[in-house]
Amino acid sequence: MALALGGGGVRGYAHLGVLAVLEEAGVPIRGLAGSSAGALAAAAWAFGHKDPWKVHEAIFDQEVAELSRAGSLRTLARLFTALRRPHLAEAEKVGQGLKRLFGEARLEESPLPLAIQAADLLTGEKVVLRRGPVWQAVLASMAIPGLFPPVPWEGRLLVDGDVVEKVPVRAAKALFPKVVAVDVSNPPPKEPPRTALEAALLAGEASRRRLKALALKEADVVLALDPPFPIDTFDHEKLPLVYELGQKRARERLKEVQALARVRLRDLFPRR
Repeated sequence: MALALGGGGVRGYAHLGVLAVLEEAGVPIRGLAGSSAGALAAAAWAFGHKDPWKVHEAIFDQEVAELSRAGSLRTLARLFTALRRPHLAEAEKVGQGLKRLFGEARLEESPLPLAIQAADLLTGEKVVLRRGPVWQAVLASMAIPGLFPPVPWEGRLLVDGDVVEKVPVRAAKALFPKVVAVDVSNPPPKEPPRTALEAALLAGEASRRRLKALALKEADVVLALDPPFPIDTFDHEKLPLVYELGQKRARERLKEVQALARVRLRDLFPRR
């Protein structure tokens, strides 16, 4: 089976908790596809970086820490309006952290089949990266529009993969036909928007939820983080909580995942 790891900021560290439980149970993984925070988790696991605290330490910098203290994405949106900048943060420090983590490794060198999903900012197309520098592919997949600048890649401008499919089920299916999707989304907001910009952001989130729901229908098993309360994208103090939640959700559905993992390619495509 392959895993499709969705985006969700700090909630993405739950993916490493899920993978740790599957590894402990001896569940074979035939491929990893990731979008945004899921791209970081997929690449980190594939290249042997399995400790969430070490991964976090490698890429977390002061500028992102300041954004974390600023609060939710809605708060950042008001700051963005006031500053009138094309993006709030520079990606250089995050890129340097990713370079330290992955070095010169390339996607095609991954010990596990690995797919990193991004989006073309100008065309809206989904872009699945299978070749090229790991650090740059992850940076592109994590480039939240308005927060980080788009990443140039072979004539395209790439941004956060969540723009086109929050949980990259189809990219995972291209690696192996049977897929476990891990959705680390927050529940939908209950409060109405307070400004026109917040209304626009909520509309975008609603659209992404709809696209995500369509993608999840194609997964064989869906693990939902289902946090006990909304966890802001940049609330890095919640890292231990989300990691433990990932482990808990994986254990709750372990028998289903194990059954799926026993399916072989020859069972899916029998000879006629």
